[in-house]
Amino acid sequence: MGKGQSLSDLQSGTVANIAIILLVSVLAITHLQVVIQPLVIAVLLFLLIRPAAQWLEERPLMQGKYAHPLMPYGVLVAMLFLVLWMASQLLYANLTAFTDEVPVLTQQLNDKVTWLEGISVMGYSFDISGLTELFSVETIDQYIASFVGSLASFTVNVATVFIFLLFIILEAETLPRRVKAAYPSDAERIEVITSNAGEGINTYVVTRATVAFGQAVIAGIVLWYLDVPGWFMWASITFMMDFIPYVGALISLIPPILLGLIILSPTGAIILIVVLVTNQQVWGALVEPQLAGQRLDMSPIVLLLLVAFWGWAWGIMGMVLGVPLAVIMKIALESDPRTRPIAMMLSRDPKVAEEE
Repeated sequence: MGKGQSLSDLQSGTVANIAIILLVSVLAITHLQVVIQPLVIAVLLFLLIRPAAQWLEERPLMQGKYAHPLMPYGVLVAMLFLVLWMASQLLYANLTAFTDEVPVLTQQLNDKVTWLEGISVMGYSFDISGLTELFSVETIDQYIASFVGSLASFTVNVATVFIFLLFIILEAETLPRRVKAAYPSDAERIEVITSNAGEGINTYVVTRATVAFGQAVIAGIVLWYLDVPGWFMWASITFMMDFIPYVGALISLIPPILLGLIILSPTGAIILIVVLVTNQQVWGALVEPQLAGQRLDMSPIVLLLLVAFWGWAWGIMGMVLGVPLAVIMKIALESDPRTRPIAMMLSRDPKVAEEE
């Protein structure tokens, strides 16, 4: 009969090595962000576009006399940056228009507050002065500025990301052979880790991007139809925040709902709230499981802790990157028998080995 691993079997050397690696990693993440963040983004982009590039390589157009092995990657990278550039231009125009409307929205908020405080129900009137100090149009504007500022800081590193991505693509063809020559006994395990990491990241990113895009499109159409200021900006924030598990999509609904309460009638505001919340729940609870087959096999509390850590280290961009990095970390831990119990502790539904 097989013998399961117990806590007493865990060697102190393994624990010490893990602790040292974690300490060095945290120090590097926090102090070398300028270098590590573009490298991480480039690696994730490579793992994301590699299956599509391999599919393009098999097309007759990419196998002609003048075809180059880097051509599929070049086409995909060019398309990606073109989409990002067009979205950034529209986002900037939408942000500028919203900022110009802040004084008008502030006046509308004051009028709505005066109207609410004038309502009396059984001799009781509403006092929402404290609430208006906490949530105001200026607060929403600062939230937008902070979010867009995080995206702007990322765009500054786009050139660095592109350089890293170019060299990763160039190294992709020869690196497996060098690893096999240098570490013949570990080459197969490293190849399995890379393959599983790429497959896991592709499944997660494609599924999450599809769900986030569908949810953002519907939210944008609803906000545009109801003439809510900054509709494209709120749709873009919904798309980005949906990559933050569990809480991101719900947080992204708060600013447009507050604006709806300011500029819409009570009936219109209720309709807006119901449609946006229903849209989020349908995509998150019904569509996503159908696309992914199953949810990410990570404990919810572990995901929230990892997202909180990456948010502390790298801001909003870190929160977006936190889940793909967690996928890679879990796959790497599963590949070694000494660290496999840690990976099982991180899982939401670990596969328990059956005794023989």
